[in-house]
Amino acid sequence: MSNRCSVCDSSEVIFYRRYSGEVFCRKCFLENIIDRVRATISKYELLKPFDKIAVAVSGGKDSLSLLRILEKIERDFPRASLVAVTIDEGIPEYRDEAVENAVRYSRSLGVPHYVYSFRELFGFSLTEVVESNVADAVGLQPCTICGVLRRKALTIAARKLGATVIATAHTLDDIVQTYFLNILRGDTRFTPIGIRREAEDVIPRVAPFRLIPEREIVLYAYISGIPFQTHDCPYVERSMRDSVRLFLTEYEEKFPGSLFSALSSFEKVFARSIQEDKRCRRCNEPTSRELCRACEIQETILEKMKR
Repeated sequence: MSNRCSVCDSSEVIFYRRYSGEVFCRKCFLENIIDRVRATISKYELLKPFDKIAVAVSGGKDSLSLLRILEKIERDFPRASLVAVTIDEGIPEYRDEAVENAVRYSRSLGVPHYVYSFRELFGFSLTEVVESNVADAVGLQPCTICGVLRRKALTIAARKLGATVIATAHTLDDIVQTYFLNILRGDTRFTPIGIRREAEDVIPRVAPFRLIPEREIVLYAYISGIPFQTHDCPYVERSMRDSVRLFLTEYEEKFPGSLFSALSSFEKVFARSIQEDKRCRRCNEPTSRELCRACEIQETILEKMKR
């Protein structure tokens, strides 16, 4: 490994990218991450010059990094605009801290920020569902309820705000983990994650970090002074994703570049199985079922809570 930056030849090296052999100083690393996001947006045609982008800002380091980078990139596109959207599931301390981080950081960037809660959108908070044992009664893990309904909530929020696209902070790690989880759950229907898919009356979702490993976003956030959460989600250990995350992180550590290979393989193999979406009979959003998963979960929980 060289002890000088691969870009500017500085001796103040802070990061060695094992899968590419590149070495970076602080300044060049920050610029490289932004350049790679630009390249990803261009490669997959994720954003358009006239988009109103609803950035999903949870308040964590990844989403705040995405907001910061998109704000920098969109300065070159005056016809585009950004709004930050935070979904409050209703998890005391954990989400309270995250919402506060999101509010403060959005304000510091001059980006309009909006908060929507599970309670106002669905009639209950995640904590109420878990602590009342409704989650166990309907046979769902907290992370499943949260993930499905957060996605639905973002769509509702984006519609209210007149957004043309939703940008999420899913990294390379997140996307490969999801593909593995889908296989382990027996889901043979493939839907590309984070790639813009246009359809009538549908707000597309994009993931500008889809080709950037999680650890590089963490470093970007740290040296950029982006706030980190001090509270962990109390339900994370009950998630199936946690085990898959651990396995893939260890595998990537032993075999650098494995996540890129996995992403490429998944999308080549499954590209032939992409099917046209149906529409949910209740909310009219794309789904492979008569009633989308979000509407099904919401109806089931509300019914249980009435009893």
